[in-house]
Amino acid sequence: MVALLSGKSALPATPRLFAGVMTGTSMDGIDLSLIAVEGARVRRIDFAQADFPAPLRALCTALHDPELPEALRRSAEAGIALARAISALVRSRATTWKSFGAVEAIGVHGQTVLHRPAEGITLQINAPAWIAEETGLTIVSDFRTADLAAGGQGAPLVPLFHEVMTRFLPARQTALVNLGGIANVTLIQRQPLGEETSAAPDVVGFDTGPANMLLDLWAQRVLGTDFDVGGRLASQASPVDSLVALMRADPYFAQRGPKSTGRDQFNNHWLDNMLARHAAERAQTPDGAGSPLSDAEVQASLVALTAQTVAAEIPAGTSALYLCGGGAKNPVLRQALHEACRAAGCAADLQTTEALGWPVQEVEAAAFAWLAYCCVSGQAGNLPRVTGARGPRILGSITRGVGALGA
Repeated sequence: MVALLSGKSALPATPRLFAGVMTGTSMDGIDLSLIAVEGARVRRIDFAQADFPAPLRALCTALHDPELPEALRRSAEAGIALARAISALVRSRATTWKSFGAVEAIGVHGQTVLHRPAEGITLQINAPAWIAEETGLTIVSDFRTADLAAGGQGAPLVPLFHEVMTRFLPARQTALVNLGGIANVTLIQRQPLGEETSAAPDVVGFDTGPANMLLDLWAQRVLGTDFDVGGRLASQASPVDSLVALMRADPYFAQRGPKSTGRDQFNNHWLDNMLARHAAERAQTPDGAGSPLSDAEVQASLVALTAQTVAAEIPAGTSALYLCGGGAKNPVLRQALHEACRAAGCAADLQTTEALGWPVQEVEAAAFAWLAYCCVSGQAGNLPRVTGARGPRILGSITRGVGALGA
């Protein structure tokens, strides 16, 4: 990990500090990043994590049930509970942050509980006014709505920051893969170094499909743990090719970008349906149903699904390939993705964003710090080619704080 800077003397006189918060689809934690913006460059300053409170996870999970009584009240409760958890994490860094200067704003994405871009709908549980009240800071929230209103998917929004992270790399064609609850890719094509050109880099990105989401759901079901630690369950079996092929036949994977997805599509119901269809198809073979799939075979097949659907979107000419997100810590998933990329014709070495100075769990939170900077600076935060919006839009709603943490 890159060492954290300490003391005011470690920074130039004019950096602008921004913080970002991310709670991913897997609901495995709250990530908080502090960055310094210095002209065209961005530096990581501080990072902190907190466990996602179990009662809050239960509230957010229950909100996915459309028949849940008093859903709106529970939604409000969850937003306030999340705001208080975020505020507590921010306040815990107050002393550290004061040594760097005043924080202008925090980008708080909120917890996504509904994402149906084809219907123009996205919903993130959030209560920015509570965070502003409890921290005294300005909060930027509601990042996705402006893009949706402009005809976009509202996601993914991180590719803009991926371009910033890699802006000074020599690689001509770079791919960044975020293995969160959902997997998404960012593909960046740049002009060769030394060429006299004012052309902006060509950036595309989209959600490829599930990553940790289904892996975690299956681990929770069969192991009773939040996730498959170290990919141990998946390592005990080989993928079942017929199950992987059935899952890859889902129409989402054949769609071209712009596209985005989430727990509304890939969930327990989807997985149960795939397993039932696979069992029914096996029953029609000459050998009959045969032995039922083991828990490890299902998990290994889900790993293969993620690896193959990501690798299918990485161009063969990619010269630099970086992973981030919680799934980057899963050695079984990393190895499967390495093999799938090789099979798809991509020979780039697979690295994590640690090689760029950004720990894998920090990138998304830092991205929303960057998007907060864009919002308060009046800059567009979306990439229309990524989201499909009609044009660039300033993303986010600003809730002014009454204090100045770090002042």
